[in-house]
This record gives sequence, C-alpha cells and structure tokens, in this order.
Amino acid sequence: MANPPSSDTTIPGVSETSPAPPSGENRLVAAARSRTMRAPLFWSVVGRFPYYLVGLALVVFTTSKDAGYLSAGLFLGAYSLGTALFAPLVARRVDRYGQTSVLVITGVVYPVSLIGFVTFESGSLTPQLMCVAVAGATVPPISGCIRALWRSTDGMERAGISLETVLFNVFLIGGPLLLSVILLLGSPGAAIVLGGLLAAAGSIGFAMTRASRTQPATPSERDPLGALRSAGLLLVLALVACTAVRTGIYNVALPAFADDHGSAGSVGLFYAAWGIGGILGGLWYGSRNRRWSLKLAVRVGLLVVSAGAALPVLVWDNWSMGLALVVLGSFEAPMTVILYEIISRTARQSHVTEAFTWSSTISLGGSALGAQIGGLLITFPGTQMAFLCACAVLLVAVAIAFATRHRLAKAF
Repeated sequence: MANPPSSDTTIPGVSETSPAPPSGENRLVAAARSRTMRAPLFWSVVGRFPYYLVGLALVVFTTSKDAGYLSAGLFLGAYSLGTALFAPLVARRVDRYGQTSVLVITGVVYPVSLIGFVTFESGSLTPQLMCVAVAGATVPPISGCIRALWRSTDGMERAGISLETVLFNVFLIGGPLLLSVILLLGSPGAAIVLGGLLAAAGSIGFAMTRASRTQPATPSERDPLGALRSAGLLLVLALVACTAVRTGIYNVALPAFADDHGSAGSVGLFYAAWGIGGILGGLWYGSRNRRWSLKLAVRVGLLVVSAGAALPVLVWDNWSMGLALVVLGSFEAPMTVILYEIISRTARQSHVTEAFTWSSTISLGGSALGAQIGGLLITFPGTQMAFLCACAVLLVAVAIAFATRHRLAKAF
C-alpha cells in the first residue's frame, strides 16, 4: 500500500485536459453558482474591489494637502513595499494556521491603519509612513485564500481561476471609477477610509463562510524558503516576472503614447480597453474545455501573447492603440489562467496560499522594474522602443518556457 503524500509534496492535477461540466452547463456559470463558493466569491468581490482605489486615493489625498508628489510617492512606495515584503509571510500564516484567524486580524488592522493615516495632520511624515507601511503589510490575503479554495473544489479550479482573471480586470476598471464617484460626493480621505472598510467587510465576511472555516490548515516543518522550495514554482515565477516587467513598461509607455498624440487624458480609455479585452478573454477561455495539456498550453500561450504584444508597436493613433489593447488583453487572460493553474500544480501542499501570493509579489516587483525600464527607454530612444522592449521581454519568457519544458513537465 502506497504511503500518502507528505505535506511538502506537490499535488498534480486530476487531469491535464478539462472535463466538461455536468449537463452541458457553462463552466463559469456553474462555478459562480456553486453552493460552496457563492459566499466566498461574493465577499471576495466586496473585499478586493477597492484595492486599486486605495493606491490612487493615497496619491490624491497627499497632493490635496499640498504635500506634493514627492510625499505622495513616498507614501505609495511605503504601502507597496509593505505589501511586497509581508504578503508571502502573511500567506504562510494562512497555510499554517488556517484562513479564518488571519483574515479577521488583517481585516481589523488594515482599515485601522488607513484611518490612522488619514487622521494624522499633514506634515506628520513619520507616523503617516508607519501607518501606510502597516496597511500595506496587512492587506487581507483574500486573493490567495480564494484561489486555494478553488484549488480544492472538484473540477471547478480552471473556471474559478478564469473568474479570478475576469474579476481582476473588473477591479482594475471599477476601482478608479469608484474613486471618481467618491471624489465627486466627498473627499480623498473619505475614499481611503471607505476602501479600508470595504476590504475589512470582505475579509471578515470571507472568513465567516463555511468554505473558509472548513479549509484545513496544513502545518509543516518550518522552512525559510517555504513555497519557494518547489523548483517548478520557481520556473513559473520566472515567467510571471517577465510578464510583469512587460506590464510595468506599458504602465509608463501608454501615458507617453497618449501624450505624444496630443491627448494625455485618453490614457484612461487605453486601460479600459485593455481591461475589457481581459474580461472577454477570461470569459471565453473559462467557458471552454482545454484540449491541450498545460505543458503545451503554456508555450503556445506565451507565443500568442508575444504576438499580441507586437500590435502596440504597429499602431498609429489612439483608436488603433485601443483596438490593439483589446486584442492583447483577450490574449493575456487565458495565459494568466494557465500560469495560475501551473502554480497550483507545482505548489507544495503545505504552502498553497503562499505560492499564489508569491505570484502577486513577483508581479508587483516586476511591474516596478518594468516601469523604471520604460521610463529610461522613453526618455532616450522613445516610446516606440519601449513597446519593442516589452515585446522582447515576452520573447525571453517564451525562451525560458521552451528551454525548461522538460524540467517543468517533471514538476507536475
């Protein structure tokens, strides 16, 4: 009789291809209507909708107090650094002790820290920095938690992760729109406080759901590397890093392109087009059966996304750029789902939430690096070169995927 897998093994997926849902029901609809996942899904939307609102509101709040963009960048940097440094550690606590306690604690500390930031008088640099750093460090780990729940569902993981991709684009578009509405009716400080309270409500509500409360903790021997002990995960994170650097380049190149074409205000429409493409791609991919193995799908997907990344190099005005971003977004969404599926397969069973969180942390760091690269390229060679570099970074990801295909295949 075979021994059961230890808590440090990686658990392969049940099937390399996707079985059709029962009764021919649409996969995404079946996942959203699941009795097990309906409540966690609802509270995850409540808690994560303001994620992009808070970062923007920090900048608007600081500049509205005549503190300048230097202070705004300092506060936003402290918030982002807190998230990057502590999110994997918080996720490791989720794996070790269970979701409920960590979600409740972060659901309390996070809004209190943001309220503290707003409450301190302008000019109180040190306490305000401490508040935003603590807020960044205690962002409720809802994304990692719900992805871990989707992983444990029977046959709905791919549809669930596809929903996650769709929701990411909804948050990306909806967060800034919600901020605009709040600014019309109130103040930047009110936006920060509301964002913190929504995150708290979502986090605590999620923690109280049956699915979250019954998700088992997976105690394991203390390991400084944690999820990073998985060689397969490290390979996937290298691919995530490349796509994140490309995104960071775009975050600088798109505003520059809009400015070059005499309409800096249209950059918001570019992001909306990009997000709409992601929503359409996620809906399409999540509702269909994948007939290729993940090992092949990751290589084909990266090639397709690289081809899509060439489109912004060829555009000539704002309308063509918007169309290119819709197409690119629709290509990216399936690739994002594929990467998350591989993370799920290569994660150590005792570090699942942490593995998903590392992908977010690498994305944050890669995007910051890409923004720096994009800024240098736009300043000297120009905007076109920035888009070419973004395409080249994705080709590096393709090269990594092909060069390591045998090692990756052995990992799951």
